[in-house]
Amino acid sequence: MSDLLWTPKDYHIGDATIIRVGDEYHLFTEQSPASWDGNTKRGFSGVRTVGHAVSRDLFRWEELPIAIACGPPGSFDAFSIYHMDVFVHGDAWWMFYTGLDKGGPGEQQSIGLATSRDGIRWEKHPANPILRADLRWYEPAIPREATYQEKDFGRLWFRDPCVIRDPKTGRFGMIVVARDQSKHPDVRGCLAWATSDDLVHWQPHPPIYSPGRFHTIETPSIFERGGRHYIVFMSHPSWGTPFLTTDPYQDAGDFYAVSTSGPTGPYEQPSDEILVAAHRETRMGACRTVDAPNGERFLYGWLRVGSRGDDAKPQHSYRLLVPPPRRIKFGHDGQMQVVYYERIESFCEAVPLPPLAWHEPERWSVRDAVTGKHFSGRTLATFGGQETNVIFSARVRFLRGERAGLILRADETGQCGWQVVADRRMGRIEFGLLGSEQFIDARRWQPADEVELKVVAYRESVEVYADDRLMIHQVRHRETTGRLGYLVERAEAQFENPRLLRFRRP
Repeated sequence: MSDLLWTPKDYHIGDATIIRVGDEYHLFTEQSPASWDGNTKRGFSGVRTVGHAVSRDLFRWEELPIAIACGPPGSFDAFSIYHMDVFVHGDAWWMFYTGLDKGGPGEQQSIGLATSRDGIRWEKHPANPILRADLRWYEPAIPREATYQEKDFGRLWFRDPCVIRDPKTGRFGMIVVARDQSKHPDVRGCLAWATSDDLVHWQPHPPIYSPGRFHTIETPSIFERGGRHYIVFMSHPSWGTPFLTTDPYQDAGDFYAVSTSGPTGPYEQPSDEILVAAHRETRMGACRTVDAPNGERFLYGWLRVGSRGDDAKPQHSYRLLVPPPRRIKFGHDGQMQVVYYERIESFCEAVPLPPLAWHEPERWSVRDAVTGKHFSGRTLATFGGQETNVIFSARVRFLRGERAGLILRADETGQCGWQVVADRRMGRIEFGLLGSEQFIDARRWQPADEVELKVVAYRESVEVYADDRLMIHQVRHRETTGRLGYLVERAEAQFENPRLLRFRRP
C-alpha cells in the first residue's frame, strides 16, 4: 500500500489543483525543492515549479515531469509562480497560473497561461500575462493600514485563477483573488471576474463576490451543479481581520457560497458556511472539488502537518501533505457537507476488538450494549492491545446527561491519549487530550440522543466524523500508538456497533 499522505519526492508542495481527464485524475501543485532553505529575505526567488502527478483513484499518485517553472529575470513570473487552474478544452490543456514579479515597480501579481497537447509538455503563451488587475475596481497595492504581514506591504494581489465554461453561450469565465477598492482596506477581499471567448483574450469586470468581510480570500474555485453555482474559498485572520463565522468554535477554514442566478451571482452564505473548519490554525486548507465519472464530487486540499503547543516535532521535514479525498454531499436545499468516503476502507482490514478493561468496573455494565454511567465526573473503559493507524467507530446513545465519546492512542492508565467527545450541553464535537479540560479543536453540532462517532487515525492525521459528516481534521504527533476505548462524563451512555479497521502497512 502506498502512503495515504502524499507529497512528491524531494519537494515541498503548496496549493494543488486536481482535474479529471477521462478515467484519470491529474494533480498539479506549486512546489519548491525540499533542499530550499526557506530564507524569507531571499523568498522563493525563482525556485518554484508546478509539479504534476496522475492517479486513477485519488489515493495513489504517480509523479510525472514538472510542468512549468519560473520565468527568466524580468518576466512577469520571474520571482514566483503559484496556484494554478487547469482546464481541458478542445484538443488542448490550458493552465492558468499566478506569476509574481518583484523586479519592476511594486510587487505585481498577474495571471499567466501555459498550454499543452498532452498534459506533459507545456509552453507558456507569448502574450503573458494574459490578465492583470483592472484598477477601476481592484486595489493597486495593499496599504500600510491593512498590512499585517510585512511581506505583503505594497503588493498588488491578483492571483489564484479558476475557469468555468457556460455551456449555453460557450463563453468562459474566470474568478481571481483580488481586493475591492470600494471597501474598507481591512475587508477588501473579493473575487474578480473576467470573461473570454477563446481562453486567451480576457475582458475584466467588477467583482462577483465582495462581502466586505474578509481581508483576503484565497484559493477559490467555482463549479455548477443542479442549476446552482458554488464558490469555495479559504480565509483566515492571520492577515489581521477577525471575522465571525456561522460556527462559534471556528475562526478560519474553507468556506462556500451559493448562487441560484448564474456564475456572476449574487452569492449567499448558507446557514453553515464552513466546509472544513479551522480552530486557531488552518490544518486542512486550499480546498477545492473534483468531479467523478458517476457525477459525484470529492473534496481535496493540503494538510498542514507542523506541530504546535505541547506536541512533538514531526518525524519528517514536510510542511504540507495531500490527504485522501472526501465525498461532497449535496442537500435538497443546495447546501454542501463533507462526508466520509468509504473507499478508504479498501486500504484496511477488519479486526475484532479485544476485551474491555474497566477502570471503574462499578460504573460499567454489559447487557445489550456497553453502558457507562458517571454523573459527577468521568469514567473510562479501554480495550486491550495497542493500535496505531485505524478507523474506529461506535454509535453513542445518550440515556441521560452531557458528554460521551471515543478514546484513541491511550496509555494503560487512561491519563494520556486522545478523546473525541459529543457534548450535548455545549452543542459541539470535540477533539482533545485525555485529562485536559481544553479541547484542541471543536465543531458546532446539533445535540441529539444518539450519534455515530468515527475517527480515522493515520500517522499524525486525525479525522473526526459525526454521523459520517467531517467535523474536524487535525494533526497530532506526540501520541503515536495506544489503546482504544470509551468515555462517559456527567452522563449515562451506551456504545453500540463498535467497529475497528486497521490500515495495512505501506
